[in-house]
Amino acid sequence: MKQGRFYIMRHGETVFNATRRLQANNIHTPLTRQGFDQAVAMGCALRRELGERPQATLHVSDTGRALQTAALIAEELGLDWFASRRTMDLKEIDMGSWCGRSYSDVEDEFGPIVIEDHLLRPAPDGEDYPMIAARLNRWLDEIGDAGGDHIVVMHGISSRVLRGIMGGYPVHPVHGAPIAPSLVQGSIALVEGGKERTLFGSERGVEHA
Repeated sequence: MKQGRFYIMRHGETVFNATRRLQANNIHTPLTRQGFDQAVAMGCALRRELGERPQATLHVSDTGRALQTAALIAEELGLDWFASRRTMDLKEIDMGSWCGRSYSDVEDEFGPIVIEDHLLRPAPDGEDYPMIAARLNRWLDEIGDAGGDHIVVMHGISSRVLRGIMGGYPVHPVHGAPIAPSLVQGSIALVEGGKERTLFGSERGVEHA
């Protein structure tokens, strides 16, 4: 069980989210106006929780949309964005050759993308959920047990797996990894002492990676 508090959140809405298109991790998909507003709102919520210039470590998925979200959060908190710990271990599920394609295009060929428990169907040449869990466990091992506050900016599916691991959720009977409930973009989950609660935002019914 990790020491300290982990504030885990998704990036704000992107142009790909808004048009139901599957995103890749190797290209920048910019935030929409709503995505900017969501990022600022998360920063304000964290400032109310942690105060100005908190002693917190900022961890960011090394993807454009997460880095852009983290920049807005850092500005609200008075944190140094350049001091953030960037890693591809926090990236979104790799959707393989489906990346860049619209949901409807892929669904016409393969059937529903959003499947049970509002998860994404893994692409035939992409990542599955145990693979996501393996890289997130590697990340957890690397950051150690120093305690303190950690702000983690990442993605919809991968954050559900991280929260599942850290929050003690059971292994999903179909997908073989712990998976937490979906949250709306602009939400913050707090994991402390092996337990999770929603600090800001709410659960949702549809997932867009």
